[in-house]
Amino acid sequence: MELLKILYLIVQFGLPPTFPEGDENLQQGLESKIEVLCKDNFSGQTTTLHVLKNNPKFKKTTPSLFTEDNTKNLYIFLTHIDSTYLYIEDCDYSMLKFMRYKTNHQNLRYEVVDSSDYNIKEEKMRVIRWTKGIDFKIFENSTVFETKFDTYIEYWQCIDKLAFSPKYPFAKPKPTALRKNYTEEQSEDLKYILSHPIMVLSVIPLDDLSYDLPFNLTGKSFETSLESTNQGDIEGTGIDLDGDKTLDAFWYMDIIDTKPAEVYTRLYINVEGKWKPVWYTYFKEM
Repeated sequence: MELLKILYLIVQFGLPPTFPEGDENLQQGLESKIEVLCKDNFSGQTTTLHVLKNNPKFKKTTPSLFTEDNTKNLYIFLTHIDSTYLYIEDCDYSMLKFMRYKTNHQNLRYEVVDSSDYNIKEEKMRVIRWTKGIDFKIFENSTVFETKFDTYIEYWQCIDKLAFSPKYPFAKPKPTALRKNYTEEQSEDLKYILSHPIMVLSVIPLDDLSYDLPFNLTGKSFETSLESTNQGDIEGTGIDLDGDKTLDAFWYMDIIDTKPAEVYTRLYINVEGKWKPVWYTYFKEM
């Protein structure tokens, strides 16, 4: 039964997220299968928002920056960037669980606010707001960019998720000096932009003492590929953070060529020579 729990995770949306009460934990890495559902408590209907499965396994590599010890108190993820605009999506509540743990661990000041937007009709939202914000680091262009987000927001009703509101909880970090743009040709192709989000590696530490990484990291992302154990080479983006010519992180877009198109972005990190899937996000074209 314990093995089943580790390999298969069901995530239930459809109620305003509790905070700081509720499931809390440090980042666990990805289960073999994650099913994200939304249950409408008025109609009783349950809708599957997406299912993540069949995560590739990659061949072992040379150990580098990350170890089991120096990553255990970090939340490692990707921030979506377009020009200087930054956006974080939490489509499996893994960030929410980490933020519950971090908030309780550091005794952070926060408030929970329920309100509504009226973009189409009344869309109910729950906002978690931290008084001093949540600091995190972005690694790109041979620089460590420091920024923060103040709020975590979810339009929690299933009817809104299915119709027009953002389906998943999100945060909007403050812009930094980092800028990433599509080429002129790419910017003219809306489908390309939707299915190829520009992502940058990001880290939230549990606290200042838990950030056990060097401060002279010089990583810059670049296109590359990794050899999987059963799917051949997979093309994506890699980054070498400590300059030893060994990849420390790798992410790629798994584009399901259907109508509408679906895109899973998976992030792996090199932990003591083993590629560990730690985070993902999901997008479905309207």
